[in-house]
Amino acid sequence: MDPKADGPRRAGRGVPFTIRLPVLIGGLLVVVIAIYSGAAYEAVRRSSAVVVTQRLVAVTDQLAEMLHQSRGQLLKAVRQVADTAAIRAFTVQPSAGLRVNALAAMWPSNAAAMQLAAAELWSADGQRLLNAGDTARWLSAPVTSELLRTIAPTDSGVVGPFRAVGDSVVYSVAVPILVAGRIRGYLVQWRHLASSAQSREQTNQIVGANSHLYLGNLANDVWSDLSVRAAPPPVDVADTSLLRYARPGSGAVLAAARPVANTPWAVLVEFPHEMLLTPARLFLRHSLLIGAAILVLGLFSAWVLSRTLTKPLAQLTHAAETIAAGDYRQPVGLQRRRDELGRLAGAFDTMVTRVRESQHQLEERVRARTAELQERNEELEAFGYSISHDLRAPLRAMEGFSQALLEDYGDRLDATGRGYAERVVTATRRMDELILDLLAYSRVTRSDVRLGRLDLGRLVQGAVEQLDAEVRNRGARIVVEPLPPVVGHEATLAQVIANLLGNGIKFVPPDRTPEIRVRAERRDGTVRLWIEDNGIGIAPEHHDRVFRIFERLHGTDDFPGTGIGLAIVRKGVERMGGRVGLDSKVGGGSRFWVDLPGAEAMDELEQRDHTAG
Repeated sequence: MDPKADGPRRAGRGVPFTIRLPVLIGGLLVVVIAIYSGAAYEAVRRSSAVVVTQRLVAVTDQLAEMLHQSRGQLLKAVRQVADTAAIRAFTVQPSAGLRVNALAAMWPSNAAAMQLAAAELWSADGQRLLNAGDTARWLSAPVTSELLRTIAPTDSGVVGPFRAVGDSVVYSVAVPILVAGRIRGYLVQWRHLASSAQSREQTNQIVGANSHLYLGNLANDVWSDLSVRAAPPPVDVADTSLLRYARPGSGAVLAAARPVANTPWAVLVEFPHEMLLTPARLFLRHSLLIGAAILVLGLFSAWVLSRTLTKPLAQLTHAAETIAAGDYRQPVGLQRRRDELGRLAGAFDTMVTRVRESQHQLEERVRARTAELQERNEELEAFGYSISHDLRAPLRAMEGFSQALLEDYGDRLDATGRGYAERVVTATRRMDELILDLLAYSRVTRSDVRLGRLDLGRLVQGAVEQLDAEVRNRGARIVVEPLPPVVGHEATLAQVIANLLGNGIKFVPPDRTPEIRVRAERRDGTVRLWIEDNGIGIAPEHHDRVFRIFERLHGTDDFPGTGIGLAIVRKGVERMGGRVGLDSKVGGGSRFWVDLPGAEAMDELEQRDHTAG
């Protein structure tokens, strides 16, 4: 079996169709699911971003409005304290008798006092008249004086910026004390910026469970999360557009800031950027789970479909391989199917039947032609025998009688008669040589050529010895270099070499000593044998012509021969599976080459036959 022919068959088997079809459909499903999931994820992410942004802006605006309303309520509550009789009286006439009542009014004992950090009573000319609470910690005269200067006569009161003391944050609320339409003093309350757990829970319901609310100054120096002091945001809170930044410990956030009207405050709501992707990721997770289920279902369906298709295809393939091996007896057996495969199987069986019948007819024709060829070969052999005996016998008689005529009666013939007799002798000898060469060509064409490993050097040496007479006659010099073994037919190759060496001696001018060099070179598993001479050479346009039968480039008077020698060379080389050619030019000698398989090819063939056996 030829491994080169078997290689493509093995290479064509590859992955079974029962695997390739599910893999193909599965791959397509994966691509479709991936594209759909990616597009849907991006759409959900953008939609979530729009919703969160709108929600963030709306909540921030709502909180800023609530704080503005809280300002009014704070001013109203402090205004009520400032309008009490005890406060007014002490402001108009500060005295020890009125001090106790003024302090009681400034610092009530009810739950409202829990939010107070300190309280101050100032005169209209900027003198502190009275204070209550932890004044050493919270109160700052310069801060209060600066706050009071911002109150216009028409104002009902002002709210001051946030002030940080340690981790606590306080803010001030100041209102003027009016007596008879005149400002007689100012009441200032310092309140803690803090809220109860219930208040923070209510705020979170408004803001969102994952959001964070911060209050601070527009100056961005003090901020609080309604419980403790917080780090200021790394952006300008006066910017009312959507803010993006990273807060240490929280990662990337989206934020919206709004100033609180008529206050130095700003409200800031942050939303974690990671939470923005949560709906999209949840959707993607669900999509992937659904996609995985679809993929499994698709793979199973593809497997079932492939089994439906591949089982009859496997039977069809097996039948085709059986037919390729030469067995035409096994049908496909799918004719009962009503689909395309059933029709294909029926057509295949019909084709096999016709091929089987055609093969039988062809075998009969081959046997008939073989018998006819055998008969023709026998006739040719008989014809060859007739040529070698029946035709050559008269020629030898003609030559003998002509030679006897010249020897016995030559002195009685004139010059013309002797010339005729000599020309008869020459013609009969040439005819005999032509018949011998034709017989040689016939043997090369029809003989059984069995290839084997040959010692090329020994064959060349035998050919040189065969041409010993010509070598001695011309004084030829033949140089034979070491030659590798080749694969060929011994008798045919010996005749090829002898013909090429004979031409190298024959086609050399009389005034030149024939010089022939025989060498070889290896070429990718083949051996190229070179036979180079210093003869008259051959023009390039005649390189192919010289290998044809009866083709001569010179007259017999210049160089004798029948024109069959190189035809025998080409036919013999081709029958051994080789090639022949030449490289020559007029006056530059000729370099004939013969390509034959190297002995390694024979070793591989013997090894393969041994393995197969």
